[in-house]
Amino acid sequence: MSQKPYRIEIKGVQFRNKGAYLMLLACLQGLQPVRNSELVLSPGPNLPYPERARLGAWQKLSFRRKSVDLTDWISRLPSPLIRLLNRYGMVTERQVDAVLEASGFAYGDQWPLQFLQNTAREVERFAKAGKPFIFMPQAFGPFESQASKAAMRQIIQHARLIFVRDAISKQHLESCVSPLPAHVIQSPDFTIGLSPEALPQAAAPYAALIPNNKVISPFHHANAEQLKDDYLAAFVQAANQLYQTGYQVKLVNHEGKEDAELCQHIQARATHAEVVEMEDPLAVKAYIGGASLVVSSRFHGAINALSQGVPCIATSWSHKYRQMMQDFGMEDYCIEALTPESLLQNLTQLIENQQSITTKLQTAKETLHHQNQQMWQHIYQQLPIK
Repeated sequence: MSQKPYRIEIKGVQFRNKGAYLMLLACLQGLQPVRNSELVLSPGPNLPYPERARLGAWQKLSFRRKSVDLTDWISRLPSPLIRLLNRYGMVTERQVDAVLEASGFAYGDQWPLQFLQNTAREVERFAKAGKPFIFMPQAFGPFESQASKAAMRQIIQHARLIFVRDAISKQHLESCVSPLPAHVIQSPDFTIGLSPEALPQAAAPYAALIPNNKVISPFHHANAEQLKDDYLAAFVQAANQLYQTGYQVKLVNHEGKEDAELCQHIQARATHAEVVEMEDPLAVKAYIGGASLVVSSRFHGAINALSQGVPCIATSWSHKYRQMMQDFGMEDYCIEALTPESLLQNLTQLIENQQSITTKLQTAKETLHHQNQQMWQHIYQQLPIK
């Protein structure tokens, strides 16, 4: 008799955003020791069926629209109908044995309250069924409203493990529950150990510039139009300065259509810059690893650089950037108020200190990779290991 499969849903990941794709790959790599495990993914605009199918993923049947959440009710369909759906590769929530939530940054007052409340109810359902719901390392908060605090308290109470990526996020969780229970653990980003097969061989040294539409999005900023002008000016001047210094300038699209448009705007104004787009996230990581230096507004763009010993400047739109840069001892190169002057000043300093920075980054990577391994050991205690 064949052994019953252990189905693990990975939530919050996608194929368009390279950081989210890397977190999916890191989860799959970490789950290799789990006995008879099978992947479950929920449909979404950035999780199209052909790509889910190539991973051999079960398709989770769920329905959420604002306050309407029928996901649990779908699990109550008659058994013959559920077995029929299984033949077509679909499973219900009750057929999922564990969840890894890998959103990265999706829980706080800047996101819809309904998403937080829906997740809180889902986490509680898993707890009542005796199944682990685990939050992979991610940023949290802030939580200012009583409603968001209540939902987050429900999540903290019922989640099996919550890995919080940084000290400020931990403080945000403490604003909901204090003291925090032992199953809330601080642990760094978990894509650090993902290694591309080979770094590219470039004819000349290049610098990678990685923009991010969220930095200038009206969803996150009231003064988005002014921010956009300053942002583009800073990246254009940085591209020109790097080109004059002797670097090829590569504008790397780390996400999708909106970031591609930013790359094109910068390219049109810069003296000389080339837009680079790749679908494979490990190929993107390899390309960033081949750069001499990086300027990144994308969180995982910066991690891709730093984890491969490449000096990097991060431009920030959230607390998670400075905290991540601190993990690598690079907080002096995190720019929170981006201007052409602040970026050029940081670039000059970065170029002057490239050698010592590279040495420091190698030591930091080893420390962080060890912490990643400890994180997985905590997770393995909750899952059936081979």
